[in-house]
Amino acid sequence: TAMDALRCPDGNAQIKVLSGGERRRVALCRLLLSNPDILLLDEPTNHLDIESILWLEDFLSDYPGVVMVVSHDRQFLDNVTNRTLELELGNIFDYRAPYTKSMVMRAERREKQKAAYENQQKVIAQKEKTINRFMAKATKTSMAQSMQKQLDKIERIEIDAEDTAVMNIR
Repeated sequence: TAMDALRCPDGNAQIKVLSGGERRRVALCRLLLSNPDILLLDEPTNHLDIESILWLEDFLSDYPGVVMVVSHDRQFLDNVTNRTLELELGNIFDYRAPYTKSMVMRAERREKQKAAYENQQKVIAQKEKTINRFMAKATKTSMAQSMQKQLDKIERIEIDAEDTAVMNIR
């Protein structure tokens, strides 16, 4: 049963006498057995031993509803997820892959973005050089102004900033 797999204390035990870890396992068991359409789990492997984690992985892999997991346990995430959402500096990135593969996809996305940015910067610099050269010639001023308007309309590529903040919780 779920109670045995999660190493929950005896069903007759009073909650007020249980340790924090025991209370957490009881709460997790109760939640899983309620079979909600959406499971939102925050660090579900905390206070679980290896056998309980393996049981939870199997349970969640077969779960018919939606499971959203927040966890630092990368192996657990790889074993139970097929989609990873990353929230960074107010942006959400959706990777249709488990955690480890999503980090590879993230690095690829950042590299493509950086290459596109660098390429655009070269094009802009080249156009600005041409515009400046044409502005110096009275016969080409209107052409230079037209080129400047086109350049001003270009949607600039920006490189996403990386979240380097560290949380210090006391």
